[in-house]
Amino acid sequence: MRVVYWARFPLAKARIIERLGSVTGCDFDVVDKLGPALVALPGAEALILFDAPVAEARQVVQALTAPGNTIRWMHFISAGREGFEAAGLPRGIVVSYAAGAVAATVAEHAMALMLALGRRIPEIAVQTHEHRWDRAIAARATSLEGQTLAIVGLGHIGQELARRARAFGMRVVAVTRSAKPNRDVDAVEGLDALHRVLGEADVVAIAIAMTEETHHLIDAAALAACRRGATIVNVARGSVVDQTALCDALRSGQIGGAGLDVTDPEPLPAHDPLWACPNVLVSPHFGGAGSKASVERIAAGVVDNLERLKAGQPLANVVDH
Repeated sequence: MRVVYWARFPLAKARIIERLGSVTGCDFDVVDKLGPALVALPGAEALILFDAPVAEARQVVQALTAPGNTIRWMHFISAGREGFEAAGLPRGIVVSYAAGAVAATVAEHAMALMLALGRRIPEIAVQTHEHRWDRAIAARATSLEGQTLAIVGLGHIGQELARRARAFGMRVVAVTRSAKPNRDVDAVEGLDALHRVLGEADVVAIAIAMTEETHHLIDAAALAACRRGATIVNVARGSVVDQTALCDALRSGQIGGAGLDVTDPEPLPAHDPLWACPNVLVSPHFGGAGSKASVERIAAGVVDNLERLKAGQPLANVVDH
């Protein structure tokens, strides 16, 4: 069996290659660029990949729907597949993904952003650089203990975040599409209660999947519904938040701070107004990086499904498309 691994990003790359090499009867091509990936597809049976921008995803989909295509399984290393879903995932090919593999690490990153903003870490870094001891900063510091965290979206990342937040003594409420009770949170509400829940929260963490329904879910009205001075953390997708509205809310003080691992667009242009907004931390979409445990989960998921495919068994974490 021949496998094409389109390694757009280095996340788990070395470990995936190592694990693929241990699978008997498996030959694989590792390519970093779209062009070589398209060239490698003919004759292969499996494609391992990250999500990609719609234009690139569309080229892959066209190749997979052309006469003579031999790919019968696609496995996404990334949790999101928005680019390919917009292009149209090809029918007749089983699609799976690394469900929850990096959720714990992303949740940890979300906690880091919350803590950094509340404990005034950016200001401390400036004072340290300037060799300046100024305890006035203490008056602006906040503690997570006793605060209310509203998590928008309670999938793998949201649940991992809820567990960590409760360990910090936070009250945790969630807003989800299903509104199903969950033992990791104190209360769950449906999306129709979003604005009411936002008004209860000291910190709002966004971990919901990007869909047509959730595009700009956090808009000017949602930000106005927040408790004044609340903190916003986004580890989902940049377009879930209306960034223009967020900038306005930050400048007015309606939102007290924002920690963003995702932006719209990415990379965020150097001239974007978001960079100049007060009390903002922007990390370059690396919330899932840095965990050996996550890397092992990603690589194990690839190999497990590959072995299942070879044995004619049902695959794990299959996407309904």
